[in-house]
Parts: sequence; structure tokens; C-alpha cells
Amino acid sequence: MSKSLARWSARWSSASLLWALVVATMITSLSGCYVAPDDRTKARMRLVNATRDYATLDLHVDGSVRQSGVAYGGSASYVEVEPDHASSTITTAGSATSLLSFTPSVSKNNEYAVLAFGKAGALRHVVIDENQEAPASGKTGLRVVNAAPDAGELDVYLTADGDALPTAVAVHTGAAFGETSPALDVNGGTWRLRVTAAANKNDLRLDVAGLALPAGQVAVLVLTPSAGGTLVDALLIRQQDAIEQASGAHARVRAMAAVASAGTVTAGVGGVSLIEAAASPVAGNYRFVPAGSPALTISVNGNSVGAPATALVAGRDSTLLVYGAAASPTAVWLADDNQVPAASGTLRIRLVNATTGVAGNASLSVDGEAIGSGGVAEGAAGTYSEINASTSATLSVSAGATSLYSQTNQSLVAGGVYTVFVTGSAGSTSGVIKRDR
Repeated sequence: MSKSLARWSARWSSASLLWALVVATMITSLSGCYVAPDDRTKARMRLVNATRDYATLDLHVDGSVRQSGVAYGGSASYVEVEPDHASSTITTAGSATSLLSFTPSVSKNNEYAVLAFGKAGALRHVVIDENQEAPASGKTGLRVVNAAPDAGELDVYLTADGDALPTAVAVHTGAAFGETSPALDVNGGTWRLRVTAAANKNDLRLDVAGLALPAGQVAVLVLTPSAGGTLVDALLIRQQDAIEQASGAHARVRAMAAVASAGTVTAGVGGVSLIEAAASPVAGNYRFVPAGSPALTISVNGNSVGAPATALVAGRDSTLLVYGAAASPTAVWLADDNQVPAASGTLRIRLVNATTGVAGNASLSVDGEAIGSGGVAEGAAGTYSEINASTSATLSVSAGATSLYSQTNQSLVAGGVYTVFVTGSAGSTSGVIKRDR
């Protein structure tokens, strides 16, 4: 081999080696952020469980389980789906039986949240596009979804901790079940979230402090059902980010004065007055009170009454029943359920037996139809029955052959929940019909 050929061969080998080193270095430096070409052709979805009736849910896409065991408020990770092959079903965890089927409209290289909400047997969904533009400077882009089927229309307030609700202005009003609000530009910051019944600031449904809505962020506030049906909780779905739970720490309580001889009852819980020197029989309205074991005070005709053990569950409704002879009254807690009836044109109704000294259990009938699952003992509540609405119902309460109370031409409105209280002592009983919602 000539000397010139040898020199050329050596230079070629050096150049080849150098090029190989450059390529290797480039591959190494890019390996941490390399995106496969297929990733850019797919959409990304995540399931958000906003129900109370299904503990965990699975998401199936194109016949395959893609997310499993998603609990209420759980922050599921995204899964990639083919935009043209995103036929989806939602089931209870581990089941093949569909609760809901849908085909979302999704686009490649975008993110979506599938919000599942509603009651057992009536699951619904909404697809949340998580690709919204950033809000105006200093603002948070917020949308509101009412996913609480029993709560009715709701107003949403974001205030400073110490701001009085009566003077506050709602950021969104009249949120109806299943609807998603337009984008709302709210000031970025940390806020006290309060939710009320629509156009009624006295009907508080949620009060949570410390809700962080940083400027520049986009989020969806989902109002979710509570166990009692009327109060609500919330989920905050941050766009392409975490899902946060904002659960309430309050219950709703009312007092029922049912002391014989028109005894007057005063009661309060956690510093909130339930009823004040009310002559029996009368049922008070629900009050928004702290859950747990707040202090309970009761008096009859000005004399203190022993309070029952108190363990109020957040999100639930309860009745404090004060009944019996004025000289020796009794107070008990009763659990209420103010979920709306399942069928259109129906209502839910039950009996509370607040009598003293009456032989046998009490039973309620409406137009001859028995209500509840059997007789109701003194100081107890019967089970609810769902019946057709009526403008002229006949209600009858009896204990065996003894009539305790009757009412004719009673209006019972569709969608309502009612309690019939029968009160008094043997030989002198009466009744109160209370519409609970």
C-alpha cells in the first residue's frame, strides 16, 4: 500500500469514529425526552368518579379495561386512546356489565377527563376538555359542574374567610344538575368556598375554607352529592393536574317539639339555635351545624333536659325529637334521608311516633296504602315509602284499632319528602305533617 493511501485510510477511520461518537452522544442526550411517533396520534383520557352510589368504577375503551378501581375523587392517570377507536363503557370495578356506554369526541395529542356522576341505575357522564387556554392575567379559569342529583339548583360563592355571606356576590348562579357552566375568570388566590340553594343565602349547602385557585390555572369545580342528599361536597379538577377533594364538615339538624300539654321546647347545637320556646307540637326547619359532637342544649318549660349522645355525620340530615310528658321529657336523635324520589310523579313519606303511653306501635297509611315496613315504636322513625303524588290524599295513623290521627284532602307534591309526626299521650294525640324538602 502506498503512503498516500495509508494516510487517507487513517483519516477515514478517524472521521468515522468521530461521527459515531457524535451520533451516540446525540442519542444519549435525547433519550430522556424522546416521544414515540405514535404518542402524537393519540388522545389521553382519565376517569373521574364523582358518584356516591358506586364506590369504584372501571373504564373500558374499545373493549379493554384501561383504568380500574377508580374511587370517588380518585386522581386517575391518563391512558392513551385512538381518537377513531374510543368507544367507551363504565362499569363497577371488576364487572363486565355496562353502567354507561358512550363514544367521546376526542382529538389526537389532547387531554380529557371523563366525569362519571349521578345515582345508581342512572349514571351520567360529561367529557371535560382539558386543553383550555390560559385565563387573563391574574385570573383563574373556572368552570362549574353540578353533579349532585338531589341538591337542586345551586349558587357558588368565593370569598375571603371573614366575608359575610349576605353581602357576597355569587361567581355562578342557578347551577342545574348535569350542566357545565361557561368559563368563569375569577381572581387568582385562596378562597372560602360556599354553596347555597339557588337564590337563597340562608340555605347553606357547603362551607370550605382554603380553596387554592392560583392565577394562570384552569380548573373545574364539581359539586358532588352528600350522603343525606341535600348538602354537597366538591371536587376540584385541575387541568392536566391533580384532583382535589373539598369535603364539607357540616350536617343539617332540626328540632321537633312534641311534648305533651303543649310544653315549650328550646334547643340548640354547636351554638346554633334550632328552636326557641316553641309550643308543642311543632317542627323546626333544618339548620347548618358543625358535624361531630358539638354541644347540645335542650330545655322544656325552662327546665334543662338530658341531651342524648351526639355524633353528627358530615353531609347527613337529622331530627332532634323532644317528646313525652312535660315533667319527664325525652330527647332522641332520628336519622333523616332527604334524597329525592326515584320515579317521576312520586314522593317519599314516613312516620315518626312521638306519642307517650299509647299501647302498641303506630302505623301510617295513605289512601289505604301502608307506609313503611311495619309498626313504629315510641320515639322511633319508620322507613320511607315512595308513593304517587296527590292533591287530596287521606292520611291515617293508628295503633291497633285505636285511631291516633287522620287528615283528609292533604296535598302531597311530586318530588317532595314528607314526615308525619304523631304526638301526644294516650287519649289525646294529634299529628303534624312536615314537608322536609
